[in-house]
Amino acid sequence: MKITRQAIISVLLIFFAIFLGQTTETGFSIGDKIFLGLGISPWSNGQTGFHYPIIIYFVLFIIGCIEARTVMSRRQLIVLLLVLFIITPSAVSQVKTVYFRMHSGLATVEYDLINSHFNMRSSVDNKNLEIIGAIALTNYGNNQIDFGIKIPSDSFILSEWFSQDLILTGVENSKEPGNFILHPGETRTFLSYTTIPSNGYNGQGTMNGPNLILFTDNEIRKVGNNY
Repeated sequence: MKITRQAIISVLLIFFAIFLGQTTETGFSIGDKIFLGLGISPWSNGQTGFHYPIIIYFVLFIIGCIEARTVMSRRQLIVLLLVLFIITPSAVSQVKTVYFRMHSGLATVEYDLINSHFNMRSSVDNKNLEIIGAIALTNYGNNQIDFGIKIPSDSFILSEWFSQDLILTGVENSKEPGNFILHPGETRTFLSYTTIPSNGYNGQGTMNGPNLILFTDNEIRKVGNNY
């Protein structure tokens, strides 16, 4: 394959397409962050509908492959795609680390929404609602962070469960609601157990990767889809 301007452009198009459409195992997406940075939701309908980064990914990928076929054989294109699909996840992981380290305070914390979940159930006497959670977080900053966690009342929750933001209680600090600690560079799954009056609701449910609110005395940050 002769290295020409067209060959370089096609390779860059394919790489950028894969880069844009890549989502890490924690749910971090470069494409989503670019759209959010521009003040645009990456989804056409809130958190559902068409995912714009994926649409752009397919368009750029197809254009790149068409351009590449004009300057390289099918075998060369297949080898190129294999190499790019192998190296791109590592590139995204490196960019993710840089992205969080560019910030400060709560913005250095990554919320792993894919591996975070909550179970809700009625207590044995049906008087309380028990919220049992596992929240996976990573602190990419250089400072220890002491913070609280809330579930916003409008985050995938039926209104009869609770009508206002719920401050979670950590299992390790059951007497101090909203007291969680992340050390610099630490990745940790926090366990929480919180109870509230059932208000007549009896039953159970689950939430996978709901939107959350991280907060300190002087800072509030929403995390999850579209944040």
